[in-house]
Amino acid sequence: MNKVMIRISFRIALALLLLLPAAAWTQQKTGAASEPDPGLVFAEILKPYRNLNDYTAKISAKVLMPTIRIPDFSAVLYFKRPDRFHIETKSFAPIPRNSGVFNPMQFDPEKNRITYLKSENLAQMRTDMYRVEPLDAKSRIRYYRVWIGGVPGRILQVEYLSFGGTKGLVKLSYRTVSQGPETWLLPGNVRIHLTFPEAETPSDGSSFNTSDNPISGGMRRLDEVSGEGDIDISYSDWKVNTGLEENLFKNDRDR
Repeated sequence: MNKVMIRISFRIALALLLLLPAAAWTQQKTGAASEPDPGLVFAEILKPYRNLNDYTAKISAKVLMPTIRIPDFSAVLYFKRPDRFHIETKSFAPIPRNSGVFNPMQFDPEKNRITYLKSENLAQMRTDMYRVEPLDAKSRIRYYRVWIGGVPGRILQVEYLSFGGTKGLVKLSYRTVSQGPETWLLPGNVRIHLTFPEAETPSDGSSFNTSDNPISGGMRRLDEVSGEGDIDISYSDWKVNTGLEENLFKNDRDR
């Protein structure tokens, strides 16, 4: 009887020992899932855009800014990597370069310090939030907070703080754009909420592009804005990698 009990006890102990590595691996995997690797996450998110060299898009925008009345406008937006953009319009077209111009590569993990913050629900969708700090000493942005979610994973919301004190909250919705054999996930609509420093002049008014505007000279400068405002932008007629010439951007001021 004692021998039988010893054999049973030995088999139970052996089974427990065999289960320990699996349990440890499961715990490690669960822990890893709760703490994503920021570099790997952003590398995967940006992977589809690595070969996006330039694009053209038509935009329509509605601007609600304090102290300035700006009529709705339409324009053609041109972008060329790494961060050149040009706008053609016959009206006043204030476009924040850090949020109105689609450039996912600004979050390249090789050019930013990225930290995982937490998981939370955004519009009933589970997302992961990250803090992104540009490594470039010339950056006008102190930091971003970026929400990633959806299937496939994408940037759904961005919040940023400039060194001049301007805050931006950007919400993006996407559309699928097919061009030949390639398919891109590109913005359909972007809503930007801007909060300017109260009772002082934002020093980063250059974040708005007005260099292409033929009638902007007589209007108040946007760097005199205070309070809060909104910009709603719709994008259409995307054309990707058409080989935009460098001279298209030669008259645009340094950004």
